[in-house]
Amino acid sequence: MLVLIDSKSDWEKWTENMNLDVYYSFEYGKTFAEKEGGELRAVYYENENGELFYPFIIRPIPLVEGNWQDIVTPYGYGGPFIVGKDLKKLCKHFYAAFTSFCKENNIVTETIRSHPLLGNEAYLEEEIDLQYIRKTTAVDLTKSLKEIRNDYTKMCKRNIKKARKQGVTCYTADIYDKTIKKFHDMYSETMDRNGADDFYFFDITFFEKQLEGSSIHDSLLLFAEYEKEVIGGVLLLVGREFAHYHFGASTTKYLKLRPNNLIFDYMVEVAKSKGCKALHLGGGYAEDDGLFKFKSSFTNHNHFPYYIGKKIYNHTQYEEITSYVKQNYEVKEQFFPTYRGIIKKVGDTDE
Repeated sequence: MLVLIDSKSDWEKWTENMNLDVYYSFEYGKTFAEKEGGELRAVYYENENGELFYPFIIRPIPLVEGNWQDIVTPYGYGGPFIVGKDLKKLCKHFYAAFTSFCKENNIVTETIRSHPLLGNEAYLEEEIDLQYIRKTTAVDLTKSLKEIRNDYTKMCKRNIKKARKQGVTCYTADIYDKTIKKFHDMYSETMDRNGADDFYFFDITFFEKQLEGSSIHDSLLLFAEYEKEVIGGVLLLVGREFAHYHFGASTTKYLKLRPNNLIFDYMVEVAKSKGCKALHLGGGYAEDDGLFKFKSSFTNHNHFPYYIGKKIYNHTQYEEITSYVKQNYEVKEQFFPTYRGIIKKVGDTDE
């Protein structure tokens, strides 16, 4: 039985008995569907082997004629949430039904951002092409806070101590217009400093929505402060089992005070106090880069693989769209789907 879900009421009806993580909430998916210029949908599937719930964004494919579409997991992590007794067989039967749905609805490609802590890619490997991207890392919150902190690297402990000695403090902020604006301003400064892609710049309304939470998670805003000035922040998503470091921000002027080390330590404490089993910090921009090493300094190298899942439902149309795009645009190498990896039009300059 395959059920298409397109409303919040049906979403909650079909998932009320599922122990879903934060990325599977209607509110979370809706915000990123708007960001991606698509529509949020989900499917629920059930048979004798178990249950499956899968949220995704349906996006129109630009540049070509026809009502062609593709689907992608909302930003972050996700893919099918699967429970039951024979999960590979469940996924096999699901994809038989889902393939028919995709072909009937002019879906050309599917891109899944798997969930490292759930490890759901293990049950999908026979149904979709999996590409290993990089490691992510998480703090094991089943340990005592003392054990967790003892496992920090020496450099991490030293930087936390330095921040405290300099007078940096951390707290959970009340969420209202002023604090949201402060976080947005710091986040924008951070993205500018890091030379981030346009996708990672968000308007203040986006953060307002992200901080609303949902029926299955809370959104918290954590601040680092120095001499009554906010110098760093974290947007933390707290779910039923896992907490997730979602977005971070800091002011360039005070980086030397090591506010990021202190606020990550505070984030561990907050997530632990909420009863979560793990705090997922995510990965870096590339395998084992500086950002990933920084995150791993809190986790005792507790790593999880992250995969992208890829599937083409209409090979003829995919080749036609790809051919057109490659003739007219410069594209990112090995990007999937190719037509989403456009850099610029052939002949255009960077000026």
